[in-house]
Amino acid sequence: MALKVDNTQPLLIPLDQDTVSQEIPRIIVHLAISDNDLESAMLSLLGRNPRFSVVKGSIGYAVESDVRLIDERPDLNQLRNLDEKIPPKLVYIGLDDTDDSLSEAARAGAWAFVSEGADSSELEDTICAITETGGSPLLKTIAASQSGSTSLLGELSAIRSDSTEFYAEQNPLTAYEIRILELIARGEPSKNIGNIVGLAEQTIKNYVVRIFIKTDTHNRAHAAALAAQRGWLSSLDSE
Repeated sequence: MALKVDNTQPLLIPLDQDTVSQEIPRIIVHLAISDNDLESAMLSLLGRNPRFSVVKGSIGYAVESDVRLIDERPDLNQLRNLDEKIPPKLVYIGLDDTDDSLSEAARAGAWAFVSEGADSSELEDTICAITETGGSPLLKTIAASQSGSTSLLGELSAIRSDSTEFYAEQNPLTAYEIRILELIARGEPSKNIGNIVGLAEQTIKNYVVRIFIKTDTHNRAHAAALAAQRGWLSSLDSE
């Protein structure tokens, strides 16, 4: 399980805070990485950038972090128990950007994927992108790949013998909500979805909140993955 906690880990403050413009909000990044070497590498890449405040271990759950870095699928029961007011956006750190790795990141509910070999610029750009713009770069990448989308939807739609009751649940979403969720699964931000379906951006955001409530999910990637798993969505490459 990712999300390993260690009560002894300290809060890490950027070393050069004075160089950060007061007009640029600092991004709080929580390292919830199970691999110690990988955690150290991510800390080395981010720890000296004054744009970020980096926390790790259980301290990360005591603050409202903007982004959480994970390297394994989180335990959903543990996430629910945290009852975070505003769940952070997840960035999955994986070995490489193959279809399998991207699919695993999507199943983990990640908004974006970064390979372990990424340099500091790529990691920083990814974190800034998901906090400053709408949509999921990860889902957009998967949707653009026929093999990737087919593989992910095929796996998510496969019935597992240990979860028969999970798939028996009825679809609680309206046809309009499904349409919006299909566009979310293609990585579209709220503004683009509004332009496509002819609604205001805030109206789309309201729909998204209702989708979260109806599906008991905590972010767009999680909702899209769950809907695909239950067979509520059409194929990502069907349009």
